[in-house]
Amino acid sequence: MTFPDLSTIQLPKAVMRRLVPLAALTLLSVVGALLMYVYALCPAEERVRLAEEAYQQAKQIQANLQRTKAQQVKAHAAQRQLEVERKALPTQEEFTPLALALSELAKREQVRIPGMGYDIKKPEGSRPVKATIAFQASGDYAAIYRFLHRMETAESYLVIERLDVASEQKEHTSATRVVVNIAVATYLRQTARPGSL
Repeated sequence: MTFPDLSTIQLPKAVMRRLVPLAALTLLSVVGALLMYVYALCPAEERVRLAEEAYQQAKQIQANLQRTKAQQVKAHAAQRQLEVERKALPTQEEFTPLALALSELAKREQVRIPGMGYDIKKPEGSRPVKATIAFQASGDYAAIYRFLHRMETAESYLVIERLDVASEQKEHTSATRVVVNIAVATYLRQTARPGSL
């Protein structure tokens, strides 16, 4: 196999002297560009990538903090609402007047309550204590209806837990009276006792 004859171009020395600085400048520019790429552009790309990752992490952390802040605001509002509700609950000292108020309400509505039974659960820490009033009420239907309605819409926290209804016929009159067995519950807030701190 024979190689083709490649002839080289011979330039005069005067032209060569003019091209040498241009070739050197070109070579220096290429080497400079290569060095800039290796030492400036590659690290800059790495710094940009790291900065982008840090930005994304910071963005995620900020979103988490905003969610946490919103949850804390909601929890604080719920805590304030709970405190308002607890302060509205009667105390154990106000429980007896509450039972008397029920009795007075029954008298105003012409409902007869022969007696009441009370049950107060044992306190557990600072939680509200459940208190129950059980009684039998009798009267005509309209009076019982008004009594129950006023009891349900009263400002104090009363919950009708049990309501059993029966009717009784009086022998010498044609009037039918309604007899209702009622169990009403409320919650009593704990009060700080002197010396219990």
